[in-house]
Amino acid sequence: MKHFRQRFSPFLLLSFFIFQPLISKSQQNLFNIPSGDITEKNKYFYQHQLNVYASSFESKSHGVFGLGSGWDAGLNLVGKSIYFGNYLDFKHNDSPKRGALYPWLMGTLQKQFHVNKKFDLNAGIQAGYNLTDQFNAKAFSHFLYGLGVWHFKKGSRLVGGIYHSTPRFIGPGNTIGIMAGYELKLSKRFYLMGDWVSGRNDASVAVIGAMYNASKRVQLCAGWQIPNPGAPKPMALVLELNLLGWNLY
Repeated sequence: MKHFRQRFSPFLLLSFFIFQPLISKSQQNLFNIPSGDITEKNKYFYQHQLNVYASSFESKSHGVFGLGSGWDAGLNLVGKSIYFGNYLDFKHNDSPKRGALYPWLMGTLQKQFHVNKKFDLNAGIQAGYNLTDQFNAKAFSHFLYGLGVWHFKKGSRLVGGIYHSTPRFIGPGNTIGIMAGYELKLSKRFYLMGDWVSGRNDASVAVIGAMYNASKRVQLCAGWQIPNPGAPKPMALVLELNLLGWNLY
């Protein structure tokens, strides 16, 4: 694992601003799992998430472009860890012996199959390389998933499905599991929201929280991360920003 201590890092700048211009229709993730939304053709979407731990935070960026016919594609920058102290302390892991590698730059591709007015099926992949300056430490990994999305009333949904990944991306433990989530509309501006990923790997957590439509094009989300028994992640405050390209109401 490389350990950098400095006041400024290009990775930090990249993680906060690489997708900043991207906006689109509605949120593409709940907290940690796909929401089942597809970005409309020629529209853009941007989502930024911070997981705040006792002595550090983790940054995740997600940008998507709509391709039409139920397809969208984009880029993710995942797992940039910044530690607090007299100086900001930027870390990345190049060794599988120390758990999941990070950070990752991954392309995304998703396809939705519209079954009826209340039910959709989604299939997607995230795939790419870890960011490291050592060629021998570079690794390719993926995260494959299939989802069913039930829209049981306007603005509310239940999401459930399966995933497959590699220890390089999600750390030691199970590589196949299930995931589930919900979004419950309380009013025009307020939603309850949460998700869960099964297993004992680095991604195996639940997040319970809420979403607030701050304006017609900005959503603010917050939740509390609870790791599964035996999973290595600690508890955390999860903060999320969604920038949208059309009016929600």
